[in-house]
Amino acid sequence: MRKILFALLFCVVAAFAADKPVANAKAANSVPAESAVSVPADTTAEMSTPQETCSEFKSELAHRDSLMAVADSSCSVEKDSLRAALNSEQAKSKNWEQSYETMKKSNETCAKALGVSIEVSEKSKEKEKQSRSQAAMMTSSSFFGGIALGMLLFWLIFD
Repeated sequence: MRKILFALLFCVVAAFAADKPVANAKAANSVPAESAVSVPADTTAEMSTPQETCSEFKSELAHRDSLMAVADSSCSVEKDSLRAALNSEQAKSKNWEQSYETMKKSNETCAKALGVSIEVSEKSKEKEKQSRSQAAMMTSSSFFGGIALGMLLFWLIFD
């Protein structure tokens, strides 16, 4: 634990000592008080590093341009994604319309077929009823014709 504290203390002292030469350099660059024109220390530091400032601006511009390029590429990716989603939805819509039309035609065909089969079924029931009534009529007329013929023969024989 003590070793860690000593190491931390050493780092703080080293950082403090590293800041001192920079302050001394600023003091060395400043104009002596005896000179006729006095310039503040901040302006002399700025004036002494125009290349550093220019390079900072250039790096900031490069950083901004790279951010803009990333934003542009992300926007183009999003645009392409939305375009693909729109195309997909349009294809689905066309597919659904075709499916609806197919189902509509199939429904109409089935309705027509059902109507025809119902008509055929009703006609066959009517024909069956007619054929039953005709068969009953034939049977009854044959029976009554036989009785009439039998009565005629009975009258002719016994008269």
